Amino acid sequence: MKVLLINIHRPPSLLGGYYKRAVAQMPPITLAYLAASLEAAGIAVEIYDDCVAGGDAAGLERAIRKARPDIVGLSVVTAVAAEIPRVVAAVRSANPQIRIVLGNIHADIFYQSMLQARLGDIVVHGEGELTLVELAQVLSEPGADLSKVLGISFRDSDGAIVSTDTRPYADLDKLPFPAWHLFPKEHYKILSFARVQDPGTLILGSRGCPYKCTYCSLKVMGTVRRHRSMANIADECEHLYSRFGYVQPSFVDPIFPFGKKEGLAYAKEIIGRGLHKKQVWITETRTDLVDLELLEALRESGLRRIMFGFETGDADELIGLKKGNLRDQAIKAVQACRKAGIEVVGFFMLGVPGATRDSMQRNIDFAQELDVDFAKYTVFVPYPGTTAYNELLAAGEILAPDDWRRYTSYPTRETPPVYVPKGLDAATIIEYQRKAHRSFYLRPRMVYRQFVQIRTLSIGDIVDGLQAVGSAQFAALRVPGFGPR
Repeated sequence: MKVLLINIHRPPSLLGGYYKRAVAQMPPITLAYLAASLEAAGIAVEIYDDCVAGGDAAGLERAIRKARPDIVGLSVVTAVAAEIPRVVAAVRSANPQIRIVLGNIHADIFYQSMLQARLGDIVVHGEGELTLVELAQVLSEPGADLSKVLGISFRDSDGAIVSTDTRPYADLDKLPFPAWHLFPKEHYKILSFARVQDPGTLILGSRGCPYKCTYCSLKVMGTVRRHRSMANIADECEHLYSRFGYVQPSFVDPIFPFGKKEGLAYAKEIIGRGLHKKQVWITETRTDLVDLELLEALRESGLRRIMFGFETGDADELIGLKKGNLRDQAIKAVQACRKAGIEVVGFFMLGVPGATRDSMQRNIDFAQELDVDFAKYTVFVPYPGTTAYNELLAAGEILAPDDWRRYTSYPTRETPPVYVPKGLDAATIIEYQRKAHRSFYLRPRMVYRQFVQIRTLSIGDIVDGLQAVGSAQFAALRVPGFGPR
């Protein structure tokens, strides 16, 4: 039995819109976890990174023929859903007998339509590590009985869709560390606003979230947060450093640490091992879960940059998003980070339900009021699996529900947003996104901070960004050799 996992390519023009030059190829941690579990179970596994190959159809088919897998595994989020027919066609062309297994949020939600359209043979629900291992083992048996495998859906011999019982969640401490040795690591990079030192990679500390933000689809991993032990996470940090030389683990959790107790325990574990002298790290958490004492401890343990989802500075929009954060909490959290010596990345959304020109301007002004070090403005997307998607779909307000290309946080004239609040239009949303980045990064204070104090962004990053937001007066600053890396 052999499994080929494919990291699906999405065109940078859809992934980053006008900011496509700034798009970096991030390490695919979901596939790395799956690969590690298969390898630990003695199942042969290979990786093909369709992103690194630029979505080359012929190259994909050649890779499938060369690998000769029994199973092809695809991680399907909405961002790559439009690419699934291309990838499936390549698999079917290479060998119609290969079983195509789909997983992740989009496949979990749309499993019936995807199976009916024969875009896959089996869909894994929820977490995939244990399920994919058991599935591979069962499929290796004569007369494989898929009904024995928990947590999947498939077509039976009559074409009917069968779903098995739900699989219990895994003990995260028992999962093997991601199998980065199987991946083309030299092609991956952390996004510039999250990159403090190279080389770096991603790390996961928890799954599941108890909060009820209307725009988040992570509830597929459960509404109860499950976390790894601090010792287990530190073990992985040591592994990343000693085996691969990674000096910046970057947490992909929406919330880590989850409050003061967990944060102090993690800082103590890292400092006790001396890892703070070898690595720096970054993370994302909530503004209501940090204070100065915690941040100072995290800074000592190596935390250099923290990301907060402020989302909006408009009070009514915050209520509608059910974020639970308040403007005052945001201001206090940033002030505490300043005192602790930790840089701040702020995430903001434009075009949320109920947005107006005035509320979007207040959001633009809020980033400058907070004086964060980096601001990332995305356009609100009602992704499948979210409360917002369900409500807006029922109200008929999603403009092209099945055009997965338009579910992008960086829309353009060619690929307009899939949702536009009443009273606005697509052109206005797109312009406000460009205006937001332009007004934030072109301030003399920010230019000085980026070039002299922080020095994370290169000249190429800055110039690419300026060109993306349409700042013609800076286009002449284009310097050969400082383009996207």
